[in-house]
Amino acid sequence: MDKDYMLSHMKKYSYEDNVFSFEGAVSVYKGKGYSMPFRIDCSHIDFFPVLNELKAKQASGVRLSFNTDSKNIIINVINDEEDLMLDLFIDNSFYKGITASHHKGCIEFLDLPEGLKKIDIWLDQRREFKLCNLMVDEDCNIYKVQSNQKRWIHYGSSISHSLEGESPSKTWAAMVAQRLDLHLTNLGFHSECKCDPMIGFVIREIPADYITLKVGINLVDGDLNTRTFKPAILGLINIIRDKKPDTPIVLCSPIYTPLYDDIKGGSGYNLKEMREVVLECVHIFREYGDKNIFYTDGLKLFGPQYIQHMPDDLHPNAEGQYIMANNFINEVFKSHLL
Repeated sequence: MDKDYMLSHMKKYSYEDNVFSFEGAVSVYKGKGYSMPFRIDCSHIDFFPVLNELKAKQASGVRLSFNTDSKNIIINVINDEEDLMLDLFIDNSFYKGITASHHKGCIEFLDLPEGLKKIDIWLDQRREFKLCNLMVDEDCNIYKVQSNQKRWIHYGSSISHSLEGESPSKTWAAMVAQRLDLHLTNLGFHSECKCDPMIGFVIREIPADYITLKVGINLVDGDLNTRTFKPAILGLINIIRDKKPDTPIVLCSPIYTPLYDDIKGGSGYNLKEMREVVLECVHIFREYGDKNIFYTDGLKLFGPQYIQHMPDDLHPNAEGQYIMANNFINEVFKSHLL
């Protein structure tokens, strides 16, 4: 089919038409001619210093989701920074990945299988995503997905943000969600997992069946210290518990990191000591009657035996994402939640 003819015979929708959603986003920012998923509440953007500059715009774990019977889907985006990776899933199964080159604003998914299908396009975890509109064949339908998946919120650092994943759906948290059929909201922010109180308010307002918090590594250098680290964890969880008193929470301590496992950072802790503090926090909540909070030792998620998959001595690489996903399923979900 001639491309110009096809384009002239497609229906165009913007976010305001309410026929698709950004699953895994906390909010959606309405820009001039585009919509952008945010992983914070953009209606109160000034309450999230630093996160509002870039980290929360990067779309780790966010999916553009809808149902359609269209064989052709075109999305028009503002793509003015670098290559943009997208992974297309059809009916919860990986179909194809696309890398749109720099400045290519029209991204095409053509000749898809016939019939009604659920579409999830996993968005680049390294990039912000500015969607202008979405197009489908003119004789076809499109409407929002009504998900009945269990909802999982995860909070963490760059290890959870997973810039090292080979594609958007191949970060460890994304793979955990796919394998366990979970609706993921990934609040992993590289360099910025500081136990910010406002993240507690975000988490407590989002529907959740499971909450996991992986804390410590971004604080070992000294943003918090031996006086403030433990109270910050206790405060963060108490904010969440204010509206989610019974939702299962798993508190995870830092994974193995040779840079800090034995060497104290500016916080006054090394990671071995931080793991002890995180465990103490879980004990405190359980002593006060919270039976739905659990602990996972970060060394069980990614220990020294996997150092060959940590080329910078800090982040699991693309292969390490698979290891992290397997261990998270076994040590967090199967051990405490499922």
